[in-house]
Amino acid sequence: MDMTPAQRLILSNQYQLMCHLDPSNGEKYRRLQTIIERGYALQMAEVISQFEALCETQCREVIDIMEMHHAMQASYHLLDDTNQAALSPRRVQFWGFDAATEGALVHYVRFLVDTEGLYPQFDQGEHCFNSQMPMRDKYRRMLDVWRQCPRQFHLSLTEIEKILAA
Repeated sequence: MDMTPAQRLILSNQYQLMCHLDPSNGEKYRRLQTIIERGYALQMAEVISQFEALCETQCREVIDIMEMHHAMQASYHLLDDTNQAALSPRRVQFWGFDAATEGALVHYVRFLVDTEGLYPQFDQGEHCFNSQMPMRDKYRRMLDVWRQCPRQFHLSLTEIEKILAA
């Protein structure tokens, strides 16, 4: 994405202000300011990549994935003691997405939980929904199985296991 000189000046000024507002990250903001001011195209692509966008379909998919995990967790708690003992609660935990390859999805999950206040029962763990391995394809397979369950929010142990094995 090309930026006009006026856009670069505005962004450069924003980074300069951020240096004063957030001195602990001043070095980072000075670096970004230099990149923008001098127009280093390779590094500007890095700056621009911070402005990720998710289309409505992608947002709905993330919400569906989180709903599926909510359903598995709720269903797990409805199981009798014997069936609960057969399945570790960690298995139904929502781990998030890989920040390295699915960064926009991780940020959206954090937005839903931290800003929107959704899914407060999900444990963010020490990595804040960064699974540290790509998960989207796995979640898609799980969604396909979950959608075939007749009672999606009252799953049996067998159904939960099928979803997890997808």
